[in-house]
Amino acid sequence: MRLGVSFFVTGLVLTIFGVSMLLPLSVDFSAATAGAFGLSACITLFFGILFMLMFHDNYAKLTGREMFLTTTLVWMSVCSFCALPFYFSHNPTHYTDAFFETMSGLTTMGATVMTDLNHTAKGLLLWRALLQWVGGLGIIVIALAILPLLRIGGMQLFSLESSDKSGKNMPKTSQIIATLMMVYVSITILCILSLFIAGMSQFDAVAYALTTVPSGGFAPYDSSAALLTATQQWVLTFFMFVSGFPLFFLYFLFARDWERIKNDTQVKTFVLIVFLLCTVLVLWMVQTFPERSFADIVRTVAFNVLSIISTCGMTNEDFMLWGTFPVMVFLFLLPVGGCSGSTAGGFKIFRLNILYFFTLKNLRMKILPHGVFMMKFNGEPITEDVISGVFLFFSMFLICLFASSLALAICGLDALTAVSGSLSALGNVGPGLGPVIGPASNYAGLPVPAKWILCFDMMLGRLEYMAVLVLLTPLAWRKERNKKPIIAF
Repeated sequence: MRLGVSFFVTGLVLTIFGVSMLLPLSVDFSAATAGAFGLSACITLFFGILFMLMFHDNYAKLTGREMFLTTTLVWMSVCSFCALPFYFSHNPTHYTDAFFETMSGLTTMGATVMTDLNHTAKGLLLWRALLQWVGGLGIIVIALAILPLLRIGGMQLFSLESSDKSGKNMPKTSQIIATLMMVYVSITILCILSLFIAGMSQFDAVAYALTTVPSGGFAPYDSSAALLTATQQWVLTFFMFVSGFPLFFLYFLFARDWERIKNDTQVKTFVLIVFLLCTVLVLWMVQTFPERSFADIVRTVAFNVLSIISTCGMTNEDFMLWGTFPVMVFLFLLPVGGCSGSTAGGFKIFRLNILYFFTLKNLRMKILPHGVFMMKFNGEPITEDVISGVFLFFSMFLICLFASSLALAICGLDALTAVSGSLSALGNVGPGLGPVIGPASNYAGLPVPAKWILCFDMMLGRLEYMAVLVLLTPLAWRKERNKKPIIAF
């Protein structure tokens, strides 16, 4: 592989992030923040420009293997350099924690190792929020805005970082990016204005919006959303619900394309799952806690259900105290995620739809062995490639979950913490279950090896496994000779 191509793209993205470090610096120009962001920006810009100058003649069209390498290399490099402001500000004090915080932000997992957020500098809080806002749409999309000018095949990079296929009928990559950015920025502005009208300060409205719209969850306070007013919590609940929809669905909603809206199968499934879970848990809470008001129960249940299924991860109450049944519901809900093409992580509703249609087809074939049954999604036939891709994703998810849970158990974590931590990291959700990483705790107390394992899980979940795991195979690094097919056993 031509490593120069990957390093050139990495340098390009690092340069963008180096410049963006000046924004938190302008918001909070205290001595500690100025030194941390100033030094971090200089280091990041130095290496970013160095990579661009060293490999400026290497921006040829990317091959398939180079795309995998570039995608992974960009994520690792950006996380490594964007962790510097945390490290130089000594919050958190260790680079492992700073890297964990950054990876959690860029992958929109939202799990934090930082404590005493109430007294943390506003520059650092804004930087955490910006990392999640950028990570919500994807670092690669930022690069795609410039790569077409360099005649680099960037559409494939987008397909690695996002599983959305609904907008690929657009003729140009730039049009796809413009549409996504327009929707993303519009929803963010609406969220900021709504929170400000609901009584939040300007900074808090921006901080909460930049972490809610990308399904992140980095609240600027230790209490997450517990101390917010009922109106503010309902605003966050609504935008967590919206963030679970595909970005192109929201575009069709703005464009009033009712035909596409009413025929979107995964959106209907997403709404149905949310409605059923909220109904069941509200009934459970009414029976279990009769002293609580019905309005309070509905708000609390809706907030936490949408927070988990949208992989936002903010909490307004410790749901571990609700009883065994709700805890089991949230355990199975952790890896589900929102719709394909949304900012949410997880398994995605689209893949659940495909598994349901495949199971239903095979059950019908058992009844009518000679019958012909066609699987369709949104009126289009489902190809074998889509089905095999879903099962491959599901198998890789189970393998990674099993391996990660065992690795965390070796680090000394109990079974519930190991499994829920792996589910949360692979699904980019945020809170786990249990007393260690539950909704009322954070990840600060985990051993150092466990934090690095979870960082790897976050990247796997964000890049949907194959973009990273394919680089671990020897075939990806084997040199092609005379363009002959490679036979591997």
